[in-house]
Amino acid sequence: MTRAETEAAARAVPRLGSMLLASTDPDRLRAWYEKAFGLTADMDGFLDFGGVGVLVDGRDDVADRAVEPARVILNMHVPDARAVVAHLDSMDVTWLAPLEYREVGSWFATAIDPDGNHVQIIELTEVYWSGRRERAQRARVLRGAEREETVWTLADASASGRLPAQDLDRARRFYADKLGLEPVESRPGGLRYETHGGGFSLFQSAGRPSGDHTQIAWKVDDIDAVVTELRRRGVVFEDVDALGLHTVNGITEVEGNYPSAGGRGERAAWFRDSEGNLHGVGQAIHSPPPHHAQNGDLSRHASA
Repeated sequence: MTRAETEAAARAVPRLGSMLLASTDPDRLRAWYEKAFGLTADMDGFLDFGGVGVLVDGRDDVADRAVEPARVILNMHVPDARAVVAHLDSMDVTWLAPLEYREVGSWFATAIDPDGNHVQIIELTEVYWSGRRERAQRARVLRGAEREETVWTLADASASGRLPAQDLDRARRFYADKLGLEPVESRPGGLRYETHGGGFSLFQSAGRPSGDHTQIAWKVDDIDAVVTELRRRGVVFEDVDALGLHTVNGITEVEGNYPSAGGRGERAAWFRDSEGNLHGVGQAIHSPPPHHAQNGDLSRHASA
């Protein structure tokens, strides 16, 4: 990394990527969360809650039941709180606070998991978001004098993708049936999706995308398994034989990768959705650990 990159990395706000939920009976607790929220733990035991991994792990330094259950509360943001509460009721979940609508424009309920931890079910309505926008506008007005002295850039902003769709209903079916994705919310002319660590939207458009470059990239742990499953669902992968790339069974190797990806390149595949948008799927090709290198290789790296 260059000096500028190192300094930028040191200043960057860390991302909450995961948390540990300790238990004396982790198998029981993990199974409860899987059933309650329709999840399956990954190969390392993490439950993916919209980009934040929750690791239910066994420890011998915790009580069988949470001593201070309100110290850390899991807030589950859902598109339909009533449906989630009904499902949890079918599991005979104990409620600390039943579902209620609050004046701020949100539905709230607090459940108790098998270890006694508190889990809040939260649905934020348009009333809430409208009030939030108003509060943000008032805050900007109050900061008016300060605003002129502030350098406003996108450094603290979030980003998400936008993909055009000539037929939004057709696109919604493709993303659900072929990719296994359901929108978290919709509006006239738009669908919003949340993914691991990000999100994107589909919007109604009269035009078609060019489809000559990758418009959205998916990072996966096992590209062979993903390509196999998506093909089974009917996704057609592109054959590429240009610019030094040649796909074999729909997958090719691409040189180069960012240091944070921990790889020297990636295996990649591409497909188009029902609207012609080009999607890329990639899996990092990890560099071997330094001790795998020969002494001469280590010497060259040291002197580079």
